[in-house]
Amino acid sequence: MSTLNSKNNISLVTLILPKDSLSSVSKDLQKAGAKGIFHVAARGSIINEGGFLSKMFPPPSPEQCLVQVLVPDSEKQRITDTAIASGRLDRMGSGAIFNISCKSAQFTNHFPLTDGNEESSHASSGDALEAICCICEKGVAEDIAQAALTAGAPGPTVTFGEGGGIRDKIPLLRMTKGPEKEFVWCVVDRAESNEVFTNMARAGRITEPGRGFMYSIPVSDGLINVSSTVASSSHGASMEQVISVIDEIKGSKDWRTSGDSKSASLNTTFLKDLIGLYCVVPRDFYSDVYDTILEAGAPGVSTNFGVMADQSVSEVETCNEEWALVYTSLAPSSVQSVMDKVAAQLLSIGLDRYAFYTLPIPKALTYLGG
Repeated sequence: MSTLNSKNNISLVTLILPKDSLSSVSKDLQKAGAKGIFHVAARGSIINEGGFLSKMFPPPSPEQCLVQVLVPDSEKQRITDTAIASGRLDRMGSGAIFNISCKSAQFTNHFPLTDGNEESSHASSGDALEAICCICEKGVAEDIAQAALTAGAPGPTVTFGEGGGIRDKIPLLRMTKGPEKEFVWCVVDRAESNEVFTNMARAGRITEPGRGFMYSIPVSDGLINVSSTVASSSHGASMEQVISVIDEIKGSKDWRTSGDSKSASLNTTFLKDLIGLYCVVPRDFYSDVYDTILEAGAPGVSTNFGVMADQSVSEVETCNEEWALVYTSLAPSSVQSVMDKVAAQLLSIGLDRYAFYTLPIPKALTYLGG
């Protein structure tokens, strides 16, 4: 019988890396003791600062990878420092790393979780940043990403997966609306989050029926150096470097939003104080989790697919198995019930390699009817 272990003081360490640095950073993280490193293929988003021909024939979006790993807070700083040094993330355009404090984490004995001292909690600089995720229909992500860039978000990242909701229970509608989804991620300063969130929501028309779902998550600390522009000119500095210098001279980023703002507040109702429930499971079993979450009454469910890099199987062979991250947003009172039903379903099929974690979602937006 599978039993779930619980740990407090766990953080979700997330990296956004160019594809060419993924292998070396992942290996260095494993050498530092990180386990269960989840890789999700992604693409970057950029503003083209080139000339006429460059804008007529824009360069392809840069290939990226979203990397996530659950880490005890006692090991968070060491793992973060390793990633920064390996990926040279302190340099402009090299990528990003940010940490989100989990409300809870539960896992089976055979899930590869990084070792650490549960009682130790590493102090952070506070929730100075905010992660924003917009789940939308395939083909809409580019418009949403460009809106985020225009509002000042550094290099939004797009991942791919599946998503569904109540409509999935109606066979006829499942035939007319595919489950493929795109996920637009960006991390911004808390002071800029409202404007970026609003721009993204408008571009994706999130308040209209069937358009998608978006939410924000507080980030405890991070280093964001994702490239946002591409240019063919020979200037001595990029626009990102110029803006960074002005930030330093001004002492803050308030100057970016001075004057009239194009993004007035959305005249809509936000969902408040939800909990994000995430289940990490081998891909062969993700449909069991997906269906159980919907049957348990959740309004929607989304899935990202990737590979799990882990050397705990043997010292010689690295196991890169396909896994899935299945998640939903719930009222706090519903989280334990849905988690119990998913755990019972996985137990019934004999699976003993999965984990749950929960994250706070202070603000979310979707079509509410009416």
